[in-house]
Amino acid sequence: MLSIEEIVKASNGKLIQGKIDKLVKGYEIDSRIIEKEEFFIPLPGEHSDGHIYIESVAQKGAIGSFYQKGKDIDLEKIKEINSEFAIIEVEDPLKAMQDIARYNREKHINIEAISITGSVGKTSTREMVASVFKTYLNPLVTEKNYNGHIGLPLMALKIENQDIIILETGIDFVGEMNLLGGILKPSCAVVTNIGTSHIGKLGSRDIIFREKTNIANSLQNKKKLLLNKDDDYLVNYKNDNVNIIYYSMNDAKNIVYLDNSIEYDTLIYNKEEHIIVNAIGNHNILNSLVAIKLAEIYNIPTEYILKGIKNYSNFARRMEKIKLGEVTIIDDTYNASSSSTKSGILTIDKLHYDRKIVVLADILELGDYARSEHEKLAQVFKEVKIDAIIAYGENMKYLCQMAKNDVPNVYWYEKKEDVEKKIREEMKAGDLIYFKGSNAMKVNEIVEDLKKDFVE
Repeated sequence: MLSIEEIVKASNGKLIQGKIDKLVKGYEIDSRIIEKEEFFIPLPGEHSDGHIYIESVAQKGAIGSFYQKGKDIDLEKIKEINSEFAIIEVEDPLKAMQDIARYNREKHINIEAISITGSVGKTSTREMVASVFKTYLNPLVTEKNYNGHIGLPLMALKIENQDIIILETGIDFVGEMNLLGGILKPSCAVVTNIGTSHIGKLGSRDIIFREKTNIANSLQNKKKLLLNKDDDYLVNYKNDNVNIIYYSMNDAKNIVYLDNSIEYDTLIYNKEEHIIVNAIGNHNILNSLVAIKLAEIYNIPTEYILKGIKNYSNFARRMEKIKLGEVTIIDDTYNASSSSTKSGILTIDKLHYDRKIVVLADILELGDYARSEHEKLAQVFKEVKIDAIIAYGENMKYLCQMAKNDVPNVYWYEKKEDVEKKIREEMKAGDLIYFKGSNAMKVNEIVEDLKKDFVE
């Protein structure tokens, strides 16, 4: 734990009031859930500035807060509420948080860290790796979606006495990966793929490739970089300053696809082993291969590796299989990219049901690439046997136009409510219905409405 004195020093701040010897229990940016002895970081939000909540966190027993010079707060009133409440004046609370996160990481630099990044699959890869490492070690693992320039520093402030650190590093803007890597200072990093997620913000796959692989600039100690050899960008990556380890679907032999799991054979410590993954989707084969490679680096025994992979379970709304009477749905609505949507469709093609229906909504944050990416995604229907597409969203219209010659029944609607109505008309016993779309398109609301109609 850091003391108020350390926070003042690391943030280059000025203590306005409070005691320097107090130890901080934790850090929070949400005033609604802050707990006693935690430190508040008042950031500007979409609708309000965190500074207006400093009084309320003082009343809740928080230990202190940053304060941006010039902001309008009543220092005397806060002192009346809690005379020991620490107020540290800084130029920028966000930068101050990043600075103290960097300080805390340096304080515990003996604990090695693993960074997991990529356009898609960061979270599922992280959780597969964590599932393996938890069988043998005490890891610090990314919580929620804390993987960017706000979330990762919050996670770095939790570093204390763990055996290893396993954190996602996600980017939304150019230069963010260098910032995150500079805080985390990983020994190993994984890049899952180079796709089109956030291409509307970053501009091109070339830029995404450059920014994602910038994590290599921060590698220390082991300096191992794990890359997906099946990715057309990553297979050509060159860097003489790091140790590159490739993984690929070709590493998995004798793959068996079951309705609720996947089994395959691969080498662990140069000995062939049988792997059982209790989840569907080829991405989970790749995720388990990453976990194996990292476990070998950190000398985790084979029995623990096998156990950790077998113990892995999907997150809610990530290829989550749900029974609605005699209909099966796969809720994959957490978010969407072109590559993850294609992967999901290829996955359900391998499952055995009377009919397969795909419910799709727009993939967002594609910028000028929106129409072309949706049209390109339509090509996947030439490779699979899908009985119907039911879709909505401005850009899904283009996918439907391209796919109508490959899928017997294609329906496009402007409104989500019309899609839900059509699903109810179409669904019947023996169907598999796959749901996918960007989170903001609220496809999950259709799933939740359908679930209300069924009682197991």
